[in-house]
Amino acid sequence: MQRKIVLASKSEIRKVLLEQIGLFFEVRESEYEEDMSVMSDPYELVKLLALGKAQDVAKHYDDAIIIGADTFVFFEDKFIGKPKDEEDAKRILTNFSGKTHNIVTGLAIIDTKTGAIINDFGEARVTFRKLTSEEIDDYVATKESMNFAGAYGFKYRAAVLIEKIDGDFYSVVGLPLNKLHLALKKLGFDTLKIIN
Repeated sequence: MQRKIVLASKSEIRKVLLEQIGLFFEVRESEYEEDMSVMSDPYELVKLLALGKAQDVAKHYDDAIIIGADTFVFFEDKFIGKPKDEEDAKRILTNFSGKTHNIVTGLAIIDTKTGAIINDFGEARVTFRKLTSEEIDDYVATKESMNFAGAYGFKYRAAVLIEKIDGDFYSVVGLPLNKLHLALKKLGFDTLKIIN
């Protein structure tokens, strides 16, 4: 019988990714308060935020595997969150035009029975092609950009703005599945041996 797995996130995309690899899980949204100012190293910060989310949910379970994650965009030494308004979205996309930015996803897995913790991250570099101001205006007019860190949803209409992605594709989506699989395997849970 599979042990209880809990996703410490309300992200619809992360739910789809866990379903994609055959996991049966429940969702409990973390109430952890993110503070992006606690450290400047994006890799340590994203791990810390993912761990904070997982720890907040873990306290409610005696015997479960908790999965926490956090994703953000990093460009020219700055964290890029969701745009404040449409003008901000246009500014962000103009800055990305013809350039490369990083997307980092932190991953934290806690086994509440043993106390084991695995904390890691995945990363990818996303390069936009050179965009015209009309393309940026048209994309922002779809309202899609307001829902995403970095002002774009690469799995949606913004796919046509991207020239290439280097690195861990699933970190861009929101959960580094290869690292998740290997971490769960270390805890004695092999996603490839799940029989539906």
